[in-house]
Amino acid sequence: MAAAGELAGKVALVTGGAGGVGSAVVSLLAQRGATVYLNCFHSFAAGRRQAEELTAAGHDVRVLRGSVGKPDHVERMIAEIRATSGRLDVLVNNAALGLFGNSATLTEKDIDRTWDINVKGPLRCSRAARELMAAGGGGSIVNLSSVGSTRVLSDYLAIGLSKAALESLTRYLAVEFAADGIRVNTASGGLLDTPGARMFPDSNGFAAAMADRTPFGRLGQAAEIAEVVGFLASDRSVWMTGQTVTADGGLGLPLGKMLPGGRESADSPDLTSAPRTASTTTEPDFTPEAGDDPIVVVGMGMAAPGVNSPEEFWQVLCDGPALFSEATPDRWQTSAFTPGRRDVPDKGYQPVSGIIADFRPHPRLAAEPDGDRDFNTLWLRHSLFQAMEAVTLRDEDRFTMSVGLTCDGSQHRSEHFLVESVLLALTESGTMTAEELATVKTALLNRFPRAISTRTLPHDIASDAIEGVLPATTPVFVVDTACSSSLYALHRAVRDLRENRADIAVCGGSHAQRVANMVAFAKLGGLSPTGEVRSLDESADGVLFADGAGLLVLKRLSRALADGDTVHGVISGIGLSADGKGKAINAPSTAGQVAAARRALTDSGLEARDIGLVIAHATGTIAGDTAELLGIAEVYSGERPVPVVANKAIIGHTGWAAGALSIIHLLLTMRHGRIPAQPRFTRMRAEVAEKAPHLVVPRESMPWPRPTGEQQLEGQRHGAVSGFGFGGTNATVVVSEYIPRTTPPTPPARPDHADDHLVIVGWSKREPDGLDFGEQFPPPPFESVRMPPQLVRSLDRSQLLAIQCVQALPEQVLQFCAEHRDTTGVIVGFMGQTQAMGGIVLRTHMDDIADVLAAEPIPGIPRFLEEFRQAVEASAPPLSADSYPGSMPNLIASRICNYFDLRGLNLLVDTGETALLQVFQTAEDYLRSGDLDLALVAGMSANAVPAWSSEVGADPARPVAEGAYLFAVTRETVARSAGLDILARLETSIGAPA
Repeated sequence: MAAAGELAGKVALVTGGAGGVGSAVVSLLAQRGATVYLNCFHSFAAGRRQAEELTAAGHDVRVLRGSVGKPDHVERMIAEIRATSGRLDVLVNNAALGLFGNSATLTEKDIDRTWDINVKGPLRCSRAARELMAAGGGGSIVNLSSVGSTRVLSDYLAIGLSKAALESLTRYLAVEFAADGIRVNTASGGLLDTPGARMFPDSNGFAAAMADRTPFGRLGQAAEIAEVVGFLASDRSVWMTGQTVTADGGLGLPLGKMLPGGRESADSPDLTSAPRTASTTTEPDFTPEAGDDPIVVVGMGMAAPGVNSPEEFWQVLCDGPALFSEATPDRWQTSAFTPGRRDVPDKGYQPVSGIIADFRPHPRLAAEPDGDRDFNTLWLRHSLFQAMEAVTLRDEDRFTMSVGLTCDGSQHRSEHFLVESVLLALTESGTMTAEELATVKTALLNRFPRAISTRTLPHDIASDAIEGVLPATTPVFVVDTACSSSLYALHRAVRDLRENRADIAVCGGSHAQRVANMVAFAKLGGLSPTGEVRSLDESADGVLFADGAGLLVLKRLSRALADGDTVHGVISGIGLSADGKGKAINAPSTAGQVAAARRALTDSGLEARDIGLVIAHATGTIAGDTAELLGIAEVYSGERPVPVVANKAIIGHTGWAAGALSIIHLLLTMRHGRIPAQPRFTRMRAEVAEKAPHLVVPRESMPWPRPTGEQQLEGQRHGAVSGFGFGGTNATVVVSEYIPRTTPPTPPARPDHADDHLVIVGWSKREPDGLDFGEQFPPPPFESVRMPPQLVRSLDRSQLLAIQCVQALPEQVLQFCAEHRDTTGVIVGFMGQTQAMGGIVLRTHMDDIADVLAAEPIPGIPRFLEEFRQAVEASAPPLSADSYPGSMPNLIASRICNYFDLRGLNLLVDTGETALLQVFQTAEDYLRSGDLDLALVAGMSANAVPAWSSEVGADPARPVAEGAYLFAVTRETVARSAGLDILARLETSIGAPA
């Protein structure tokens, strides 16, 4: 019988200790008095939670992050134990990697990877620990094995070999280490009832077959094998070494009809009959130490003009229609357009766009009560129902939702702001009775019926889209990088899975057309005057924006295979970058896009020659398409033809959803093995064709065969999706075809800064004297910003505040940013629309407001309209080419990168009042992954307009206040190496060193 404190005074290290058997062993050793070091790598967050729970219960458990597959990690872990505890008495080697397959399907790389973690990992740990254990008088090493070391299981070749070798290693080390008083034994178990076991292919059937082979008729529990480990770790096994102790519940003992209770057993215990549905998965209690469990797409859903599903998307991609039209009166009625004329103030010249006019909701959505939901909520919810239809879920699953949205992409919010602005102004004027106000409100709501919607802010839209579909505890992350937003959301989702913060990650984006955006973009001259998008063509004359939404559901490959999910493709690599200082903040940069593409290739482990297709962003503007094609040509250079296509000539530019829809485009092309023709394409511009003769834009549908030859990776197709947004927010995603029984590309070892503290090395603020900076923001002097006064007046105050905050940072921080431009990024937290965009909305719809009010026979209306128009024109400048980029929320971060020539990455987080907290967590993610060396983290409130305060529900007694705050955050090792003053250490809920 084990004594409660039999391990008191002992120090133990458990590798792979954050789940399944490892977690049970940690708990048992801690409860018996040991100080336990819980080692984990990708399960760091789970490990911290368990350590915190056990510590709160009075035990001593400490987390050590590191991979047993990396010798330097192992040495560092033992060094920390030596420094903090001075001894090590027990080493439990539990971390393991499982790759399924047989001799015909496993590659040498598969065998090597399994061997490196399952055999060399325990050997590394044992060697590193020997001296410290010997110094304390000896101790116990316990290795974890399985019945597959001595029995033949289906597709268990690599794991079985490694476990057999581990048991042999146990015997050799037992002899070698005996001189130091160190015992070495193995605890071996059968299939256990743990989350790891449920990751087997056809886990239910396999578990039932295994349970049927035991006299007890059940699987083992993690706590039961932990008891064996506890025994071998204690002095009760002092005379045992070099042994393998098996606790499998009598697996395989019964033959024929010998089971108790009348249960029948097969005449021969065939353990080789597990279905061969997967090539890569995990064995029980697998901890993905190598970090190379690929991330795959298991579900996808979408809505776009003329398209209600991925299947319909494929059909229009093949047919090539142009799905553009003017909005019908039920969508909007406006006098904001003067077709063919570009010289009319505050008017647009192109009323044509991509409108979702024939939306057919998913049956589950159609069955829900009608309401005043935002278009984005409806389309995202529709996409989510589609994407989740065939995805296997488990009760214990952890979800995350990452989505690209903007407050400026909601027609409902725009109409709400309009009506609220007019009614507030009318109330303040005091020129109408309550009855007259009610009459005007009714008239306004008849013209702007979607003004009744109240949940139109990005974080509300995202939360409402998943309500009742995903768990209520699902974290929601809203990112805004303009037209690359959904690719940045994808990057966040991949990180959630790689860092084990989720089991299922949903990501994508949505965007709804609205009049103000169409007019503002027209002032840039970027809309196609012909009402046609000719992406990649020499005659391209502009873009047409469109409604759209798209969502992807991601899992780790091992989990997807265990669940029997359809694997649509592998997200092999993602690269992000910022343009820095270019020709203009809205001018695409070839250099910035090249940087993102090369980072994606590095992240994927592939080479440029492996890419067989590029889905281009290709908006249909001369400047944008030329810059992008030249970048594609530079990255994927060579004699081999590289097909390039785009989808905006068909469905239009879906803005914040565009990247997700291009991923679906690529996955569908892989599925069908054909590349549809590029519609409305004749030839590339001569400038591009001369510099990129290897780029091919297909004028007819062409096959996409799987590659062959020694230079290609096992016949898999690989493609890339390119995306970029206003402000130079670039993203490239490399997607690989999944072919069963092939090995996905192995990425290079990613930087690991898990043990490095995050520190603040500078901060600044801008606060008004009162609650806000006033109706007119005080323009900074020319010598401080070096911008023309006309441009300054077009910039929202938030962008000017951002520049001023950076300028106020310590000189040593600014110098570091200048010397590390490629790895300095900007992440801003902001809520809702900017004040400048409010002015654009009002100026665009001023005539519409006048039409509504003038129709009402109320005496005070003419005077009110005159005063209201004057007030709007005084507070907001006429629309110009600077208006749209000057008002976009994501340009707050981009303006910093552009002004100070920073090229790491930039993004805006809009999660409501929690935005700044999310920004710090996001910065930590990029700093720990090595994407950034320094992050400029900002949070600001820069819109105190009464109508906006009303929209966000501010208490009239506590109106919205303005202010801007910025922090320079880096890793402690970076700060000390650069001589930066450390002001504070930082820890977020993602997890950091204590």
